[in-house]
Amino acid sequence: MGAKMLQLAILILVNQGFAQPDSGASLTIRFAQGASQFHVGEAIPLELAFTASVADTYDMDTRNYDRSGRLNMEQFHVSPAGRDPLKNYFSTGIFMGGGLGGSNVLTSESATMREDLNEWVALDQPGHYTLYVTSSRVSRPGAAKSEAIALRSNSLEFDVVPADPVWQEAALNSAASVLEDLGSTDVQKAAAIRTLRFLDSPASVAELVRQMTKLPEGRRWDCVAGLAGSRRQDLVVRTLEEQMGAPDTAISGEYLRTLAKLKTDLKHEPLPPYPAAGDEQQKKEWRDRLQAQDDELTRVQDELYRTAAALLPAKQGVARAETVKALLSQPVRNPGDIKPLAGLPEAEVADAFLALSADQQWALLSTFWQRLKAPAMAAPLEKLIELPEIHNMLLRDLAVQRLYQLDPAEGAQRILQEIRNPHFIDNGAPAVKAETLALLPEATLPELDPLLASRIEEKHSPTRTLHAQLIGRSATKAILPRVKAVYEAAAHGDWDCLAADGLVRYFVRVEPDYGVRRAAQEPSSCMTNSLAEVVRIRRWKEVEPAIIVTLNNPDLNRARGAAETLAKYGTTKAQKAMWERLRSFHQQWAPRADALNSRPVMPREALDAMGFQVGLVESLGRAQAWILTNDQVTELEDLVLGSSEQDSVKHWRWHSPVNVNISFPFDEHLSAQINSQYSAGDIASLKSKLAQYPSGTTFSVTAFGPQELLAPVLREVDKVAADHGLSVERPPSSEMVIPNRFQR
Repeated sequence: MGAKMLQLAILILVNQGFAQPDSGASLTIRFAQGASQFHVGEAIPLELAFTASVADTYDMDTRNYDRSGRLNMEQFHVSPAGRDPLKNYFSTGIFMGGGLGGSNVLTSESATMREDLNEWVALDQPGHYTLYVTSSRVSRPGAAKSEAIALRSNSLEFDVVPADPVWQEAALNSAASVLEDLGSTDVQKAAAIRTLRFLDSPASVAELVRQMTKLPEGRRWDCVAGLAGSRRQDLVVRTLEEQMGAPDTAISGEYLRTLAKLKTDLKHEPLPPYPAAGDEQQKKEWRDRLQAQDDELTRVQDELYRTAAALLPAKQGVARAETVKALLSQPVRNPGDIKPLAGLPEAEVADAFLALSADQQWALLSTFWQRLKAPAMAAPLEKLIELPEIHNMLLRDLAVQRLYQLDPAEGAQRILQEIRNPHFIDNGAPAVKAETLALLPEATLPELDPLLASRIEEKHSPTRTLHAQLIGRSATKAILPRVKAVYEAAAHGDWDCLAADGLVRYFVRVEPDYGVRRAAQEPSSCMTNSLAEVVRIRRWKEVEPAIIVTLNNPDLNRARGAAETLAKYGTTKAQKAMWERLRSFHQQWAPRADALNSRPVMPREALDAMGFQVGLVESLGRAQAWILTNDQVTELEDLVLGSSEQDSVKHWRWHSPVNVNISFPFDEHLSAQINSQYSAGDIASLKSKLAQYPSGTTFSVTAFGPQELLAPVLREVDKVAADHGLSVERPPSSEMVIPNRFQR
């Protein structure tokens, strides 16, 4: 675990929040099904009803899950105390927070949420119990930030009786029968898995392991939680290890992570809470213990991956494909881990790829392409592209890209076919993006001129936007009269952003004077290709004044687009104008600063103003042509309205050495981050940005990726440093930092 990840772990463990009591909101609990007697291991469903006695005063967070599997907005207080089933599981490791949800204004009408008490408290012994719940889900919005409200519910009494074998067997058989029934709905199956999760019998452990190997990715959490929360950890680990060798057991990455975590946890007592108030020695000892357990977890997990590779020859069908996928997705520990894994024949990988779901195929092609990039993958990619429908809206586009990388000749034919007869996704958009169709090496494609012109002449053609973009990239001057006639005949605003970008790019390319005038009239941030073309022909100065004027457009969305455009291409004149615009915005909105704090329901004027400020501030702070001094960052903090944006700005202060992270994240495209603020996607942009720092600045460079790709970039970094009086520090290759997204 790296230092930043360790700091994050500590922050998660100590940041419990501080909620204040408030009598204007209330929480009432009841048993969802009216029962007050439950067996040991039976789900205990609760309903939590939130109300407010004062209108428009309280907000309620509506999330009911977390990407880690737990959402800690409620605390369940049971007497006599029960056992937290996942205490050990969550005591070490990094778990992603968040999750889909939002917030609503709390009213006098109950807002109800459903929870299973067993999620938080396992009651392993029969007895008479009392329960109440505290919650920090409700908040009172304030001028600067929202303040969490501490709510305490009423108390409930209930009984837990022994789980006799007859009841246990009936519960198990009922859940198993739902899971095996092809007619069961997803909701019914999810409920059945939760029954198994809490049952915690030897038979339910075996069934949870079996189900975890069958369920699709994204639906295995209750299996993982049931195994991690069982009292029978020796049995759980033994069952997982024994099941690995079965020919029909799909060894997923989640299977291996779960087994590694439980094996490691079995050897250690749960970590105590972080000693936030302790002395530095106690804190260091706690951190060292956490680090040691994490290091052991890494070793165990890597050993399990080696075991899975050894078991692969015995696997069959989908289980074999899923196991190959797990091996291809093995966590990256060092740059050498990116390359194709030894012991996996190309044909084996190709066959396994076709047996995976569309979502799994996309994940491998996008994240682990370097492990798939082999000639044998051309055939499955061709089969994939030939499918009339693909149930992942991004997959066809990515498959065309990867095929073109493997076999340019075959990929070019597929691109031409897609231009002539495009596929579409559910929302009517083209399944293959214009950028992918523009991969062809030819500067223009005269043979496609008639087709492209006729497609944009059809006002209601579903491919009009796509082919307008392709005209910008590939059409010749031969169809200029037809394209210009269609463009000028349309009323202002008839062209969507991408289509306008494509057509203006075409005009700049084939009739520059006309195109540059049009570019000055379309200062939107999505005019990426047309404005890049203007810059390429060295006529940006003719366009910039019109875009600067648009900063003051009453339509704040257009004004924001102008700011974002100036961030990409603007000169020092643009920087001056952007500062002036921010000062005038501050003067206009400072008397109403509270209106720019985010709330569930906001007036359109305030929403537009918030969006404009974000775009303008981000554009000033991340522009390509200048860096901010620390004095300018201080001024930004003073000018920005709203607490969230102020928090973002203050992180832009910098000092020497400046952190520079350079990586090639599997797609062979450079990604460079400077001070976690400036981004560069090519060597020229990276060199330009580094050269803007004052002489004497030191850069601390970390790098990740194949050495053959990193070496030329690092040489150029050294060269620009020598030319501008800068210094470069970087660790030896054995100590290169691996970005968090490559960790488990």
